[in-house]
Amino acid sequence: MVQHYFKTLPDKRIKAILRKIHLQVPHLMKILAPKGWKESKYHQQILNFQQHAYREYLTALFAEKNENNYINKQNMDEFTFLNEYAISLEEYHYFQYPGIYQDKEEAFYLLFLLLYDICTEGFLLYQHQNTTDIMHYYLPYTDVEEIVLKIAGEQSPISEEDIQFFFLNDIPIDWDDMDRFNCLQLVFEILQEEQYVWHHIDAELMHIAICYQEHSYIENSALSIYEKSLQKHQITKTIQKYLKSYQNTFVDPFDFAGIISLYNRQKINYAVLAYVHCYQAFPVGYPYQVYHYQND
Repeated sequence: MVQHYFKTLPDKRIKAILRKIHLQVPHLMKILAPKGWKESKYHQQILNFQQHAYREYLTALFAEKNENNYINKQNMDEFTFLNEYAISLEEYHYFQYPGIYQDKEEAFYLLFLLLYDICTEGFLLYQHQNTTDIMHYYLPYTDVEEIVLKIAGEQSPISEEDIQFFFLNDIPIDWDDMDRFNCLQLVFEILQEEQYVWHHIDAELMHIAICYQEHSYIENSALSIYEKSLQKHQITKTIQKYLKSYQNTFVDPFDFAGIISLYNRQKINYAVLAYVHCYQAFPVGYPYQVYHYQND
């Protein structure tokens, strides 16, 4: 009988995957920025985020100046005050990864985000030799963040003493669909080399299934009829928001089989497409089935 176990991916395996990902950085930069990394929309997004964070720091600094009781600070002009008390953009981001104008590290950061996205959309499955047991691995963010920084430290002049103070920036990235598709292929090729397959779980379908559970709980609760109606209506609206993007005809928000069929027909998931392109097979959990999300 096959046994399924769920656990965090061991550090040794995370390092092996991330080191291979780091080797793909030059290839990634050619894909995303054939005219040079500084010309890419992704470098600009990261830089805009960093500059915005720095401007917020300066705004807070000026607010402190105006509230400060020290007359010498309040009487300073802006240039003098900044020169005296503010640190530079580069200094402000020194312990943040990726730092200012670190092109290769920005690209590595993007690949790491894609790896993490894959692991939050399901599990990495691995069947150990001489056993029928299948391990379902997930990535704990804190642990993987530390490993990312250590690998970055191996490739850049970050001292061993300083690396413990670094942290990953949480930078939202607006991906072009085809760029994301091509980059996901790089990540899946590495996962395939490491003998992992992907168990894909759609976040929207999972949330809809949870909404059904909440709806049932409310129906059987001791709440007043009015409060029940109010909360169930809110749950229905939540489900309908998901369906609005996909349907051309009406689908009952509580017809889960109909929703599953709709998602299989209309939802485009570039991670699934990239997986199929690499593995020549669907990931586990796709096409979607009702039993993937509801056990009863």
